[in-house]
Amino acid sequence: MTETKTMRPKPLQALIGELEKGRQLILRLDDAPYIHKSDTSGSVGGHFRHDLNFVDAVLAGVASGVIDYNKRVRDRLIETDRMYASRKFAEAIEKLQRLDVDVLLKEVLIVSELDAVIMHRSSISREIEFVHSHTVHHHALIAEKLSNQGIETGRYFGVAPSTLEYWQAGAA
Repeated sequence: MTETKTMRPKPLQALIGELEKGRQLILRLDDAPYIHKSDTSGSVGGHFRHDLNFVDAVLAGVASGVIDYNKRVRDRLIETDRMYASRKFAEAIEKLQRLDVDVLLKEVLIVSELDAVIMHRSSISREIEFVHSHTVHHHALIAEKLSNQGIETGRYFGVAPSTLEYWQAGAA
């Protein structure tokens, strides 16, 4: 089956779905576990803010043709105000939902994280897939942080699609 303009390609669907999982978790949490900082890897809110920074970088790249994951706004209010964070997630999801399917094929340059002079070629679709993977990874870290505080996120929060497929194949 080929994708049409009315259907969202799988990478975009996956990212939107993962961001919505994060937004729903934010709404379920109390303030204390959301803002609690560990000695080694910051707070749950910090991880959610980090995820949004990467989504924002891709969305900025749609317009400019350049994605720079190093240039982050680092809006600290996302780290400490769950309702504000939920609204920012909803805004990002809405922007992703409005993306025209054709824009996903657009080539972009990615600023190297190691040397800002180096530019890598990619596409919006590939970067959306990267940001999805990055978001799942941070959701796994969030799940672990919350588990350490006695809070369960659900079995599938922060689990990569390939792992879910592996689990399903093992159950068959």
